Amino acid sequence: MRSRVAAALGLNHRPVAGMFAMTMSVTLGLGLLYLTHSFLGVPDWKGFRFGKDRAVPEMIGYVFTAWASGLALYLAATQRQAVLAAWSAVFAVLLADDYFMLHERMGTVIHGTFGLPHPYGQPLGEIGWFGMVGIVLLTALAIGHRFATPVWRATSRVLTLLLGLLVLCGVVIDALHMLVAHVEPWNVLVTALEDGGELVVLAVVLTFLYGLAFCDHRPTPETLTLVRRRRPHAGAARTAGRGRADLTPSGTGPPRR
Repeated sequence: MRSRVAAALGLNHRPVAGMFAMTMSVTLGLGLLYLTHSFLGVPDWKGFRFGKDRAVPEMIGYVFTAWASGLALYLAATQRQAVLAAWSAVFAVLLADDYFMLHERMGTVIHGTFGLPHPYGQPLGEIGWFGMVGIVLLTALAIGHRFATPVWRATSRVLTLLLGLLVLCGVVIDALHMLVAHVEPWNVLVTALEDGGELVVLAVVLTFLYGLAFCDHRPTPETLTLVRRRRPHAGAARTAGRGRADLTPSGTGPPRR
């Protein structure tokens, strides 16, 4: 299973493995700094805090997302695959929404336009915004996937799985965070899991796209399957061979005595 995941992500290429090591070192280092700052007060600077606007972890996330969008666009141009252009748009929208807080602003606009009742108006407005944008992006991905070659369909499936992990961190764990927002130390730990998890997934996305763009990595449908063909046991193969040898030369008669 581990070898399948590594092969799908291209970690068997040394430059890709090096890129993965660098991005993960940055991500895990930021997580460690956040934990030591929260529990020990070292370093004494709030810029390493997760969940803080324009702090170092958030800016690193912006850089990862921007690079992912740019690499996907580069691949779309060089490989002439519409599905990669759609994925570039997905990461560009994620970056713009997070940086400009579009879901909060548009949620307020929708809330005011349709007169949604308080206190549900703002959350419902944000959900409506995500729904509209999501429908457009999913439609573009579906059309691009339909006309993509098998290799790039496999690439799109890998990115879909990684996007699902990103949603898990940003939505599911975020909902859990609301339950422990004022309970220490769980608030710190869940924040690290949520924002740190998002950075880890973005680091994997960036590494994967880097391998596709510059290391000729290409996932295949066979790489993504979990079922392996079972090779016959050596003993069973020898037994079968003896059985065939005991037959008559034609291979159809009764065994020799």
